[in-house]
Amino acid sequence: MTTRSSLVPPVTAAADDYAYEMQVHVPLPQIIEAVTDGIVISSWWTAVTGSERHGDEVRLFVGDQAPFVFFTLEHRPGTGEVTWSVTDCAVMADWVGTKPSFAVQPSDDDTCTIAFRHIGLHPALECFDQCRAGWNHFMPSLHQFLETGVGRPNEPRDASA
Repeated sequence: MTTRSSLVPPVTAAADDYAYEMQVHVPLPQIIEAVTDGIVISSWWTAVTGSERHGDEVRLFVGDQAPFVFFTLEHRPGTGEVTWSVTDCAVMADWVGTKPSFAVQPSDDDTCTIAFRHIGLHPALECFDQCRAGWNHFMPSLHQFLETGVGRPNEPRDASA
C-alpha cells in the first residue's frame, strides 16, 4: 500500500531552515505529550484531529482554512524526538514535504532544551516570512504552556470537520 508520504520527495535539514531553541523547567514526558497529544497541541498551537502515535495521520486547522495534514514520520516512545512530515497543505503548498521536528534533551538541573527545526522551511520559499512569524508566536506559546499551563493558541474551532 502506498501512502501519501511516499509521494513526497525527501527533504534534508539545511543551515537556513527555520529553527528555535528554548529551555523549560518540565520533564521530558510532559514535553513529548505537548507535541504528540492533539488536545494538548490545541492548548498552545491550533485545533487538531487524530493522534500522533508513530505513523498516524493528524489534521491541524488554522482558523476557518482547510486543514494542514501531517503524517508522523518518527516518534519512538521514550525518546525526545518527534518529526512530522507534511503530506498535504491546502493553505501553504510550500509546506508539502517539509518536516517540523522537535528534539528534546534533558539536563542534570531538571530542565530540558527543546530544539525545534522546520526542516525544508527556508528563506527561498514564498511563505517563509509568514511562517517564521507564525512559529515565532507559537514556539513561545509552547514555552509558556509548558511553564504555566496556559499557551496562546489560534482561536478554537470545531476540528471534527
